[in-house]
Order: sequence, then C-alpha cells, then structure tokens
Amino acid sequence: MSDKQLWVGYLEAGAKSSPVLIDDRLDTGNPKTQFIFNLVRGEILEYSREIVEPKLRRLRDGESDLAGELEAAYSKARPAFNGRIGRGFEGPAREASRRQEASEAEESEEQREGDTDEVEWDEAEEA
Repeated sequence: MSDKQLWVGYLEAGAKSSPVLIDDRLDTGNPKTQFIFNLVRGEILEYSREIVEPKLRRLRDGESDLAGELEAAYSKARPAFNGRIGRGFEGPAREASRRQEASEAEESEEQREGDTDEVEWDEAEEA
C-alpha cells in the first residue's frame, strides 16, 4: 500500500472515538460521504463528510504506534469490504431496462387490443 493514498488519524466522537484510516482509492460515488476504516469497529464504514470531517485529526506524537496497527487491521478488513463501488452503475441500467420492458409490454398489449377489435369487426361484417 502506498502511504500517499492512506491517511491515518483519530476520529474524536465521544464514546465512539476511534483511530481511523482513510484510503483515497475507496470512493462512495457520493461527494457527501466517505469510506473510513474504523479500528474500534474493525470495519470500513461510510460516513457523512459534513459530520465526520470536523471530528478528524492527525495522530499525535504519542499515538504514532497506532499507524502500524491501523494499516495491519485495514489490510485484514479490506478484502472483506464490499462497498458500493461498481454497483451504482447497475441500478440505473436495470431501472431503464425495466421501464423499456414495461413500455414494450404496454405497446404489445395495445397492439393485441387493436388486433382483437379488427377481428371482431371482421367477424361481424361476415355475419
């Protein structure tokens, strides 16, 4: 892992305070949120930038040993992380596909109704 892509620090949030690691390679797809590895929870979590950024600080001199612990724990948690990366693109495509299928089904139904009317009219004309 490149240190330039990783930021280690501390989230000061009262009882939920924790050493944290931010990997710039992880993107939520939403500019208002950020994925952050939380050492206490042992997971990569999505946080609101507006809420979390004011509570982040760099590690202090006496906390430098946490950097190695954070990186090691992050390395273990990262393979199990299944963020939304890539999944966001499937949703709109599926939704557009569903809309198109519904539209085609509606058109097909209208055509069948039209065909039925013509058949009934033809039968009435023949009688």
